[in-house]
Amino acid sequence: MLPPERKDQGVGTTIGFIGIGQMGIHMARRVQAAGFGLVVNDARREAAVPLLALGAAWADTPAAVAESCRIVITCLPTPQIVEDVVLGPGGLKEAWRDGDIYVDMSTNSPSTVRRMAKEAASRGVAVLDAPVSGGTKGAELGTLTIMVGGDAAALEKVRPMLEPMSAKIFHVGVVGCGNVAKLVNNMIGLACNSICAEGLVLGVRAGIDPRVLYDLMTISTANNWSLQQYTRTVFRGDFAPGFKVSLAHKDMGLALSLGEEYGVPLPVAQAVKDDLAAALAGGLGEKGVDAVILPLEAMAGVKVRTSETPAE
Repeated sequence: MLPPERKDQGVGTTIGFIGIGQMGIHMARRVQAAGFGLVVNDARREAAVPLLALGAAWADTPAAVAESCRIVITCLPTPQIVEDVVLGPGGLKEAWRDGDIYVDMSTNSPSTVRRMAKEAASRGVAVLDAPVSGGTKGAELGTLTIMVGGDAAALEKVRPMLEPMSAKIFHVGVVGCGNVAKLVNNMIGLACNSICAEGLVLGVRAGIDPRVLYDLMTISTANNWSLQQYTRTVFRGDFAPGFKVSLAHKDMGLALSLGEEYGVPLPVAQAVKDDLAAALAGGLGEKGVDAVILPLEAMAGVKVRTSETPAE
């Protein structure tokens, strides 16, 4: 049962949320816990059961979500899925009204976002692209970084719904720029991850204890966020998905496409994508992104593990 349409409230307090995956479940929970009503949709109804148990309403289609909510958020795995949810049969487009706001928090193609925004503008709908960084832990704790592209006034209207997910909200430019920022961030972060994997495998193969390497690198010029995650992933042999290899590979493809669009060569990014492709080929697509080290370990005949967690 859906709540009644709030025609009198303009941008109301019932929020639509589509995409209840690894990230979306935590993000939607935080919005719900902040006191907003929630209407949800996902390809799998069972994914939404925890939210429904806390009072969220279920909608059978994205269009049904938009019929009840003036603000709709999506958090979906690929640009094609986002486009289908927005512009496809039964999509948000079918129920858009003047004054609605659509916030896409997926990691998306800037060109896809801008195409959707153009269609939305013809209906009087504002589109914000607001991808996030911080992984599933950040989503759970409400410490995500949110990069927003689009109209500043629209952002201020939805800021109260975004703040439960994070107080670190950056308005980075016009619509599409949120995803430009996200792709640049991921490109650099994933490059750090790949070179950390190579360096540590080389160091261990050449006879240095990985704990010693970690301790010296984290107080030297090699220190970076990706390396710091190794204390809970690589060193423990724990490659549970936080940010999946398959999604990282997708994001690097989007970054390379963006480089082609703007005539910027990205040879390092291509090498990183190749590392991720090797991990995919090895059946590691559903593992966390630090699993890119596993093919390197296999080729070198070593494992970068410690008997204790290094001091952080």
